[in-house]
Amino acid sequence: MHWLESKYTGLVSSRLRNYKRKSGNIFNFSCPFCGDSATDQRKARGYIYDKKGSTLYHCHNCGVTYSFNNFLKNFDYHMYSEYTLEVLRESGTQKKEEEAYEEFVTKLKIPVFLKSGPLKGLKKISQLDANDPVKILVANRKIPNKYHAKMFKCPNFFSWVNEVVHGKFDDKTLKYEETRLLIPFFNNKKEMHAFQGRALDPKSKTRYITVVNNEDYPRVWGLDEVDFNQKNYVLEGPIDAMFLPNAIATAGGDLVSTVHDMPKENMVIVLDNEPRSKETKQKLDKAIINGYNVCIWPSNLEHKDVNDMVLAGLSADFIRYIIDTNTHRDLKAKLALNTWSKV
Repeated sequence: MHWLESKYTGLVSSRLRNYKRKSGNIFNFSCPFCGDSATDQRKARGYIYDKKGSTLYHCHNCGVTYSFNNFLKNFDYHMYSEYTLEVLRESGTQKKEEEAYEEFVTKLKIPVFLKSGPLKGLKKISQLDANDPVKILVANRKIPNKYHAKMFKCPNFFSWVNEVVHGKFDDKTLKYEETRLLIPFFNNKKEMHAFQGRALDPKSKTRYITVVNNEDYPRVWGLDEVDFNQKNYVLEGPIDAMFLPNAIATAGGDLVSTVHDMPKENMVIVLDNEPRSKETKQKLDKAIINGYNVCIWPSNLEHKDVNDMVLAGLSADFIRYIIDTNTHRDLKAKLALNTWSKV
């Protein structure tokens, strides 16, 4: 039995009736799932034990058998979250020295998108003072540092947009000129084909404005880095996608239509956690019908999107773990969607 499994058994032991440690690797208590016995509170027929290198839970009353992972998940989701984080930490996610060196060298190169074009002259988030409102917005959303050099402060956003896409905004809109966080969308040639302006004011009526300046490419963020030969994730917004590896974002619209020309075999559709939203359910239903892998969030997860989960204290690794263990396809996805949408 791994020391982490012994640790977390001990952490939940105060809520397990008749708990006792039989031996080094055997824990006994009343089953928390069936209650063990309605007539004799001293009955204890639930066991956590080792079997061929795996830690299992089994109840000799109701017959349920779980891996330790699923025992925690069903008994105490919060403890399960903490346990999974420690398992991920134990497995090690540190980069190899040569990878770190390669990344360091890459950072020294002048990005293609800054050599010329409309972004030239704008300040990257990484160049801003800590007290700058745009820098504060990015810091408050806990956006990973590696993206700070690929986002910009855009003063006079509407005027800047009119320089990129002539006549996009009329004089009436220009009267409400403002500074926005600029999130460029780069294609596989490192050229900006679209961009998104995020308002600084959380009460803004148009928090996000997305503009396409090259119709030859879909309105998708992340095309410059995604590898469709590996598992990849499709989210609704670029900021959420920044917390997951090999992720892209469609920035609104009909998601399935936007990505329909891209390989779907390794693609996982990850929409916001909005079980009561008819629109979100329709988008997921369309993705399932079209044969995509989809994430159906667990019903006890309260947070709306990936960024909210990060702000609530969940790590990016754990969020990816939740997505991977709740990804379904075809009939299984249909069943999971029906259950989720009734929450």
